[in-house]
Amino acid sequence: MFRTIEWLDESNQVRLVDQTKLPLKVEHVVTDSHKRIAKSIKIMEIRGAPAIGAAAGMGMALAAIESNARTKDEIISYLEKAADTLNTRPTAYNLTWATRRMLNKARSLAGTAEDIIQQLIEEAKEIAEEDVRMCRQMGEHALSLIKPGYTIQTICNAGSLATVHLGTVGGVVRVAHEEYSDIKVYAVETRPRMQGAMLTVFEFMEDDIDVTLITDGMIGTVFRQGRVDCCVVGADRILRTGHVINKIGTYTMAITAKYHNIPFYTVAPWSTIDMETNPEDVIIEERNEDEIRIINDEYVTVPTAKVYNPAFDMTPPDLVEAIITDKGVVKAPTEEKMRKLYEA
Repeated sequence: MFRTIEWLDESNQVRLVDQTKLPLKVEHVVTDSHKRIAKSIKIMEIRGAPAIGAAAGMGMALAAIESNARTKDEIISYLEKAADTLNTRPTAYNLTWATRRMLNKARSLAGTAEDIIQQLIEEAKEIAEEDVRMCRQMGEHALSLIKPGYTIQTICNAGSLATVHLGTVGGVVRVAHEEYSDIKVYAVETRPRMQGAMLTVFEFMEDDIDVTLITDGMIGTVFRQGRVDCCVVGADRILRTGHVINKIGTYTMAITAKYHNIPFYTVAPWSTIDMETNPEDVIIEERNEDEIRIINDEYVTVPTAKVYNPAFDMTPPDLVEAIITDKGVVKAPTEEKMRKLYEA
């Protein structure tokens, strides 16, 4: 798969795949504005926790250039405002992690304003390269759990398009497919944004990986019929307690998997782990009501119908058999185990 987002050295611009146009068109957004990056994150032209973390890092680098600053203090002042602009989605931890990392980097640097800006560009590029390396490492760690011939159930999109390249769940599937050549996938469509149907199926078909699309409501039947061997999902945030915040429907999948004795795994880089927030304090993003009311630009219900549209849900650790990270696998996650992983 192509890269979801990249820094263009020759022009100091950012190019990202417009995921709202997929799978029928492959179009790009090219910009030198951090505000345009913020818009792309908000309207989900780029989405997936690691990918928007990389976008936020590059957005901060663009802001540093835009500042036209002559001093370090002027750069930091501009970056603080840019971070507020870029932090458009409250649930995904990588977003604020990246803006905070770029701010901390700026505060630690010395030299001319030009030197500091150049080092911030390199830091943003390194955030993206780290993501590529981490996805490969997560896939390799998952080989201890994924066996030859496995069929994997996914939700939403945690493939190449949710990261810079390869994917979190995508990394697990691709590395296992490289190793065994016979890995299959069941993907749920993932209402209301349909990322499973539009993005996950597109990705795996592009890579000649056997993928079957189902509706969200078919999960129970698929599990009862023994069609899948395990569930592997991504995460927009993982708490120190082992709670997993991911696309709405993940909790339902985890409960159903538990009932049918199907292993349920989540996979995410260490940058997605939030060691500070308590489960009751997590802000779950609620999105526009028309995402539910409208399909293909037409209302499918009464236009004034009341709608509840949370973008994410929270799966408790007792439903999670293992958390797969680039630093290793945490089986039967607890706060003590998560602390050991994070501190290491």
